[in-house]
Amino acid sequence: MSTTSLPARNFGVVRQATSLFALDFGRQLRARKTFVLLAVQLLPVLVALAYVAFGELDGMTMFRNSLESVYLPFLVPLAALYFGGPSVVDEIEGRTITYLTLRPIPRAILYLSKLKSAMLSATLVSGLPIVLLFVVCAASSGEFGSELGTLGQMLGAAAVGAVTYTALFAMLAVIFSSSLLLGIIYYVVVEMMVAAIPVVELASVKFHVRTIAGLQGADRAGWLDKLILDEPLNFEWWFGLLVAGLIAVLATAAATAIFREKQFHV
Repeated sequence: MSTTSLPARNFGVVRQATSLFALDFGRQLRARKTFVLLAVQLLPVLVALAYVAFGELDGMTMFRNSLESVYLPFLVPLAALYFGGPSVVDEIEGRTITYLTLRPIPRAILYLSKLKSAMLSATLVSGLPIVLLFVVCAASSGEFGSELGTLGQMLGAAAVGAVTYTALFAMLAVIFSSSLLLGIIYYVVVEMMVAAIPVVELASVKFHVRTIAGLQGADRAGWLDKLILDEPLNFEWWFGLLVAGLIAVLATAAATAIFREKQFHV
């Protein structure tokens, strides 16, 4: 084998991976279900517009409350659940055109390309409504310029959450060949129940996303915090970023290894 054939082969794999990513990303954004998901993500923006039109609105308070109570705990995981599992497993087992029309590429590259597409889609679909909500809330209170840092922090937390949740939901889909049920079970058990227990909450993505967003100062579990700790755990944003990033990397590595060996019925 000549020394020039290896770079050529590597270039071919990269080109196929790029093509797969582009095709999958475009297909996901054009899907009808994506528009339904986006409409759900825009509901808090419509509520904010109603408050602006018909009543007084403390804009930035509503923005923070919406992120803390709606977007970060519910809508961001919902986007990740929608894109994470189905994009990796359901399409392959369903013999979709994207999978069948490309030339064979290493399974690891196939998985990582589709996972990257899912991560980017989840981040965009959950991030755009947050920007629109900020525009409505900040403009109504005249704090647009002074609160751009808050927007950046919240967008960063949402993006980290979308990427990490997508990696986890995709891993569950690869392991169990179920893109929805296991994701819902994980979310209810870990992100709702475990996340409400002091100290044990460190095992949840929700805790670290809240840390990045600077939302960990509040008493989250009431009497449980007072029973176990003097005050709720509170870390710097970089700690949340580090742990969430580690979770995403480990989930991606595990899923990639399993995906390389697993037999799919295609």
